Amino acid sequence: MSAVAAPDLVRPAHLWVPDRLSSAGSEAIDLARMCGVGVDPEQELAIDAILSERAGGRWAALEAAIILSRQNGKTMNVILPIVLADLLLFDAKLIAWTAHRFVTTQEAFRALRQIVETTSEFSRRLKRLSAGNGEEEIEFHGGARVKFLARSKTGGRGLSGDRVVLDEAFALEPEHMGSLLPTLSARPNPQVIYGSSAGLVNSQILRGIRDRGRAGGDPSLVYVEWSAPEGGCAEDDCDHRLSAQGCALDEPANWRAANFAISRGRIREEFVAAERRALPPEEFARERLGWWDDPVGLSAVPLQSWADCRDEESAPAGRPVFAIDVAPGSRSAAIVAAMYRPDGLPHLEVVAHAPTTDWVVSRCLELLKHRPLDWVLDPAGPAGALLPELGAVGIEPRQLSTRDLGQACEAFSSAVTANAVRHLGDPVLARAIAAAGRRDIGDGLWAWSRRRSSADICPLVGATVAHWGLSVVPPPKAPPPAPVNAPVEGGQWETNELATAGF
Repeated sequence: MSAVAAPDLVRPAHLWVPDRLSSAGSEAIDLARMCGVGVDPEQELAIDAILSERAGGRWAALEAAIILSRQNGKTMNVILPIVLADLLLFDAKLIAWTAHRFVTTQEAFRALRQIVETTSEFSRRLKRLSAGNGEEEIEFHGGARVKFLARSKTGGRGLSGDRVVLDEAFALEPEHMGSLLPTLSARPNPQVIYGSSAGLVNSQILRGIRDRGRAGGDPSLVYVEWSAPEGGCAEDDCDHRLSAQGCALDEPANWRAANFAISRGRIREEFVAAERRALPPEEFARERLGWWDDPVGLSAVPLQSWADCRDEESAPAGRPVFAIDVAPGSRSAAIVAAMYRPDGLPHLEVVAHAPTTDWVVSRCLELLKHRPLDWVLDPAGPAGALLPELGAVGIEPRQLSTRDLGQACEAFSSAVTANAVRHLGDPVLARAIAAAGRRDIGDGLWAWSRRRSSADICPLVGATVAHWGLSVVPPPKAPPPAPVNAPVEGGQWETNELATAGF
């Protein structure tokens, strides 16, 4: 029987490596395999590039970025082998490993812990292993340490390290960089690694790294990115829906270009095809094809102002106003909540956003348990078609006039610009804001324009209408003698379900 030919190397769509004399990549790859960590040829390429060296054995670049779709092994098969080599071969003293979500750093900690405890070259050097929640750290005789941190605006201050791993780099903010990068300044041979899938609309830090890497020529950056070519649909105005003919999102060659794990047999094309059917087109394009969510045009709401209003720990303390909006053709619908926080600022949250409108009325009935102050929608828009169904189940939304809608849009834009609203950083809203166009409706007023928008903006319209609804609905009377936020059974506050468990 003849041997099966190995799959060809899937080349990165973008690769930039500054001038170098050599690379320590082969040493890291050999060590990884000795520890039982498999490394694909594509992952070898990334490790070799990141560990490029210049004169004196120093890293060729301070920064290194690997951009790769999920489940292709960028964390466990590229970054982890480099950290293993740092500890055993490169004489690193401190490595700070961070991610946007702490559960991600915990997974990396568990993977490294298993290798350390089961590989004699590491286990005999182990001095201390701390596995307490929030205190994950591995320390070796000789002083080398790896600390696993949840990323924050202050996490990392006071550390002086040789390498910083910034996993889930799509969520990086300027404050994170200010907290972590200076930890490298006093070390003789530092490097920071960015690991991420394609960026979101509000991924300003990662987008800047992408632009530098794709342009090439940066002497302090290694950049490796796998992604599918953007465009290529049969129709220039393709909306990427499943019914679209000749859509690039349905092309298996594009799937393989962005996911070498398909060629290596770890991701099945049948699963990707199922993902395509299950995910919204923009999610599939970003997470599987590596297409970035980029801002387009000039929005009435500056993206930076919207980002400044983000508070992932925002906790509302009042009953909600729910707004309903629908995309043209009933292609999708959104329900958005507006509630006041204890400090008086409005809190906006996307409750649901999904294709079609078949689910809306039943979801509204479920939301009645939150005792909404009101329901709001624009009867002149596509959501108006839901009024008879809503009325049949006893829900009578407050209906905006054209003037109300114009004032709602102006009030929403002004509140965001003035940093007078809070949200949870939902990428659905960020994408809608970046894509939204506007139209004049007379008397100096304007409204969001679906025709001039490049993506589904019904979550944004819902947020705008919910914000307006909260401002015009009279606040509820406090039930005497207990205040509105009286403790209930179990020691929970009345609104805790809204603030922590979502809708």
